[in-house]
Amino acid sequence: MPLDYHKQIFGNCHENDGLVVMAYGLGIHHIILAFLKYYADSSDLVLYIDCQSSESLQNSYLYYTERLLNFGIKYSNLPTFINQDQSGTSKLNMYLRGGVFFGPSSIFVLDILLKRIPISMVSGIIVNNAHRISDTSLDYLLLKLFRQHNKNGFIKAFTTEPSFLVDEIGKLQRTMKYLHLTKVYLWPRFHQQVSTELDQHPPDLVELSIPLTDQMKLIDKDIDTTTKMCLYHLRSSSKVKELDDEQLFSGFDSVIQQSLKPVWSQLSIYSKQLISNIKLLKSLSMNLLSYDCVTFYHLLLMIKKSSDAVSDLPLSVGGADYQTWLETPEAENLFQHTRDRLFKTIKKKTSSSSTSSTSIDVNDIDADASPNKKLKTESNNNNNNNEQQKVMILEQNPKWNLLYQILQEIEDENNKSDTPGNILVFVKDERTVLQIQSFLNLGGDGYLLQRYNKFYQNHQMQHQRDIDNKLLNNSNNDSNSNSNGNSNNQFRFSNKRNFKNNRKQQISETNKKKKNNVNSNGTDLFNMGVSVVNNSPMGLHNIPAPRVIDIPMDVMVDGGGDGVGDLVDFYDILSPPYVIVHPIENSLNILDDTRPKFVIIYDPDISITRQIEVYKAENPGVPLRVYFITYDSSAEEKRYLWLLHREKTSFEKLIREKANLVIDTNQEGKQQEFDNSKLELLEDPALVVRNSRFGGKKLLPPPTTMGKKQVIIDSHEFKSSLPVVLHNNDFEIIPLRLEIGDYVITPTMAVERKSLSDLIGSFSSGRLYHQIEAMNRVYRNPILLIEFDQSQPFYLTPIEELRSGYISMHALSSKLVMLVKSFPRLRILWSRSSYSTTRLYSRLKTNQPEPDPTTIKEEASTEDTEFNYSAQDVLRSMPGINDGNIHLIMNRVQDLYHLSQMSLIELIDILKSEKDANLLYDFLTT
Repeated sequence: MPLDYHKQIFGNCHENDGLVVMAYGLGIHHIILAFLKYYADSSDLVLYIDCQSSESLQNSYLYYTERLLNFGIKYSNLPTFINQDQSGTSKLNMYLRGGVFFGPSSIFVLDILLKRIPISMVSGIIVNNAHRISDTSLDYLLLKLFRQHNKNGFIKAFTTEPSFLVDEIGKLQRTMKYLHLTKVYLWPRFHQQVSTELDQHPPDLVELSIPLTDQMKLIDKDIDTTTKMCLYHLRSSSKVKELDDEQLFSGFDSVIQQSLKPVWSQLSIYSKQLISNIKLLKSLSMNLLSYDCVTFYHLLLMIKKSSDAVSDLPLSVGGADYQTWLETPEAENLFQHTRDRLFKTIKKKTSSSSTSSTSIDVNDIDADASPNKKLKTESNNNNNNNEQQKVMILEQNPKWNLLYQILQEIEDENNKSDTPGNILVFVKDERTVLQIQSFLNLGGDGYLLQRYNKFYQNHQMQHQRDIDNKLLNNSNNDSNSNSNGNSNNQFRFSNKRNFKNNRKQQISETNKKKKNNVNSNGTDLFNMGVSVVNNSPMGLHNIPAPRVIDIPMDVMVDGGGDGVGDLVDFYDILSPPYVIVHPIENSLNILDDTRPKFVIIYDPDISITRQIEVYKAENPGVPLRVYFITYDSSAEEKRYLWLLHREKTSFEKLIREKANLVIDTNQEGKQQEFDNSKLELLEDPALVVRNSRFGGKKLLPPPTTMGKKQVIIDSHEFKSSLPVVLHNNDFEIIPLRLEIGDYVITPTMAVERKSLSDLIGSFSSGRLYHQIEAMNRVYRNPILLIEFDQSQPFYLTPIEELRSGYISMHALSSKLVMLVKSFPRLRILWSRSSYSTTRLYSRLKTNQPEPDPTTIKEEASTEDTEFNYSAQDVLRSMPGINDGNIHLIMNRVQDLYHLSQMSLIELIDILKSEKDANLLYDFLTT
């Protein structure tokens, strides 16, 4: 292990299962990696799950497989990633061979229920991001099934989110119960052993605080004033407690959720508008610091345009998205100060004398930029052109100039040194990576001018089309709005999708190499969004002319059998030193791979700061200087300090709660020996049954023979929480690939479950009609279950729509009425949550037989069907026809005409019932 406290955590957790709660960036991945390395070369079957998301699981798999290769683990012994593409037989064979398996909990749960995983052979489960587990999550169901059938396996849980464990009363105790653990290990940054090790060899830290420009200060003030104004109106219209500035910026979402969650359904549309406005304004305050002036101004225009598009719509349809703050004087000031970062207005006579490479005429660029005003009149424009001219300014972000000065300082030091060092710049996301990359390539003015030309030429063309459409009263306004929305996507960097596809490709390549038993100890490059800049003597603005190299995808993943080159090998294509710009996300191994001498933290982040501390403690002899850049008295500085404070207070609460933690001794679920000789003393004497034949000795009641209630569940439904809640309430859940319905609760009852969003989408696509139609043919009692989210209001129609006294035919309630009229046998269940659904299922199954998976009915395809469904529907509607005799008619009668010509004696012979035959005969002959 790299550091002593890492070794101690590994030893404690290896000896006794527990939940490890660690501060951001202290190296929790080292402990997880040690366990993976420990089990990679063994035949033990170990499962790895991530409670957060599939992306987090995939990123973890890529990182740990690369690190294991560095440790010399062969490809054949690397962990395997389990997905839905693998067949049941192949997975069973892989499980029998043993090893470490990464996968979503839903797949592991299905494999356990279908007996694909030999649960008794599973050595243990590693749980990452354990703070996300709940009693309705599939992660909890997986651990519950594992502990029920395996009393000796281990469970190791890890998290770096202490605040999630204290945001509710008793959250830590419940989390320990869901994880089936009894021990918790707390490792904050202020832990004595951690502080001693990290403070022994600290990096050379240079803190640089730079003020905002005058215009940025004005914009920030406008946003802050507007936010407080919206909050004042929100407090006046709803029950929101008083918030200070820190809570308003950093804790607004959690405070709003706690205050308004119980009464969310009672809030007016206006209050919900204000909440949406405040969240948007909060994001604008952060975008001001990271976006360039052109992109930020364009963002404001897009907000205004989207708000104008819904301004005339009813509140219940789309008016709730209208930004009310755009009507305020502060919004006018915000737009004006944002424009002032792009250009200034000067007298025309001075414009000819003040020549500049960036001074161009921009008279029409803000024709629709004012939030409260429409297009300027032609006369006003003419007058302005005669007296004034707008000259482009394009104000640069202050951090750019500071970054340039730091790079110059480092270059001078590298020139004087015999061993020049690499420069690693950490930024918050891929967008900022591309921004810094372009700045180093083009310079500040060149980059901003490029952005301006790219965005505003398209903007002016679209703006002119909008004017023409208004004059012509064109009916295609909607399509123009959509095209504008598409153009908006042009400046949204779509790296995330590329990274997602690349991540899947890397997982596939690793699995292929495992199958081919490739014996290679090479390493893979699993870093995303990396830009490498190689210094050369001359360049723009006296910055060493950078040559930006984008790492290609085929270098990141090699499809051959010889492995791929190391990150350092790739950098060796260029001559050192390098300037490497890297996003903070997925940066666990970038320090070890590049071994920089200088690190610039462009965007403050707790995790990356701690990672640098750990790296320096692991390499005490390596010189390292860290430049930490922040905007003075800015939103990012407040957020950074607030996160530090929140983490510290969260650990303090956890320490106090751990001291008073009440843990059930049986909670862990492992095999233990107990002395049961005194248990009968706890029995209620009134309930004890004694028999005189045996000298009054107590006779234990016979075990109950009643089996569990069974529910057959479609395999795709295991992405929801309902199967978990059913299992928690002693239902036997049977996974099956159902062609019709989502749940079969009795032989005659099938349920199609829809959340509110699914219901709306199914009505829009027409899919729901076909689903109900198929259930109606096969099952006597088709059921539509509308299950609401427990955290959302329990209503189908907005209150404002009910108060209006008119319900549109396109409303959801109207569509449900039409659906019921089309299928009279359809029944609709309304459920508040998964718990309510479980109670409904229990009542519906009372005195009903259990469903049999072997006799599940499937709808025949159009090619294979023997009967006409339309004729069946007519036949079912006739008197005397029921589910018991309809097939007797269908097997012996050719068509409806043939049926109408039959005599009463023939009908009695077919139906085997005189009563049913009389009903049908009377209907056909009268």
